[in-house]
Amino acid sequence: MLSVKEIKNSARSALSGHIGNSLSITLQMFTNMCMVALWIFALYLVLDKLGLGYYYDLTNIFKIPWVALMWVIHALVILSFLTYQRHIVRRLFVDISMDKDCIATRQYIFAHTNEFIRISLRNSLILNFLKLVMLVPAVLSGTFIFRWSILSKTDELTSLGLFVFMISIGFTIIWLGIFVKYCASLSLAPYIMSLNPRTNIFDACDLSAKLMEGHYGQYFSVLLSFMIYVPLLLMIYPFFLIYPFWAASYNIMIKDIMGSYWQDKMPSMIRRWEKYRK
Repeated sequence: MLSVKEIKNSARSALSGHIGNSLSITLQMFTNMCMVALWIFALYLVLDKLGLGYYYDLTNIFKIPWVALMWVIHALVILSFLTYQRHIVRRLFVDISMDKDCIATRQYIFAHTNEFIRISLRNSLILNFLKLVMLVPAVLSGTFIFRWSILSKTDELTSLGLFVFMISIGFTIIWLGIFVKYCASLSLAPYIMSLNPRTNIFDACDLSAKLMEGHYGQYFSVLLSFMIYVPLLLMIYPFFLIYPFWAASYNIMIKDIMGSYWQDKMPSMIRRWEKYRK
């Protein structure tokens, strides 16, 4: 098991030979995020000019059905686009962190855009659904906390209400800890799918949970080690250096956790595609 220092040293070594590719991928991701933000702002200006600015009044989401529908469609389109882009970036940084040229991978992905969009959206939908289901108990207990701490008056807080309130606080804290661990247990699944897109997502989740046993300390140590860089992200420019370093370090950690299960099928798929496209 690699230490945090060894993981970061390996990441620096991998990035040193692929600085151009890592910066171009990061720039592409940042540009796409800015494009989405500009698109949202432009849509707001158009609707406001047409007298439909009330669609951007969040209080109307619960009052006007059409506003709620617009926001749902809005969110689905943006999340679908960003999910696909995140899937591409993850795969390209897998190659970079393994000291491989990612040009062929990029060409293969763009030649199979529809397939990768379908795969990325399906996997993201399933993973997020599993996480949301796991979060439901904490949301319900959080509702009790909100009910008794904010909405209730002092004279309405009975002994039973106080008991439920205290139980809800304890349960919420404990369940949030369980939820964080559950999310960590599924963290390998996206990379298993990146290594072999034809893998069943549920099998990937099951394998991820098994492989993560005994590695939670290493996983959270790497995450916490990057917390010191968070304030620098407010300056924007350091993002182009921090993100490649983070992505490479995270990939190396994932490879270390997976061990012999790290079997990259993409190169053989690319070679087969290059052979038959000629």
